[in-house]
Amino acid sequence: MSRADQKRLEDIADGFMDSIPVFFKRVIRGATQPSARSFDPSRMVLKMVQMHGPLPMSMIGGHMGVSKPYMTALVDELIDEGLVERVPDPGDRRVVNVRITEDGKAEIKDFTKSAREAVIKNLSSLDAEDISALHEMVQNIRNIISKLEQEEARKRGAKKDV
Repeated sequence: MSRADQKRLEDIADGFMDSIPVFFKRVIRGATQPSARSFDPSRMVLKMVQMHGPLPMSMIGGHMGVSKPYMTALVDELIDEGLVERVPDPGDRRVVNVRITEDGKAEIKDFTKSAREAVIKNLSSLDAEDISALHEMVQNIRNIISKLEQEEARKRGAKKDV
């Protein structure tokens, strides 16, 4: 990696850490929250399971970069709220998957609707050029995330072959 690329990556990292939380807070402001804990890490677990279906706790924890004990605590909280349940993995009885419940789906749906409305309201004052630029940035971020996920899956597959 060139020195220039290294510097760009450092700028990206700083920009994410400095800008994303402020931008997210500004854009999502005003969303009604079905739960006071809508931005809690346990909600990240809920969203992952909603998007990808039942997943092993170890896979969710690895993706989020959290320890097994912390992952267990997050899942326990969601179970206590009736938002997920533990289910055996049909392919490996040693594995326990986390599956979203109907109440969990409803919470994600309600929050997503509220957040979408807040984002539209809070960004509606932007001019067409800014909206277009922001739309393109979001598409680029999605594409980059997809590439990163594919690379991660490729690396996991290579480790299994060893």
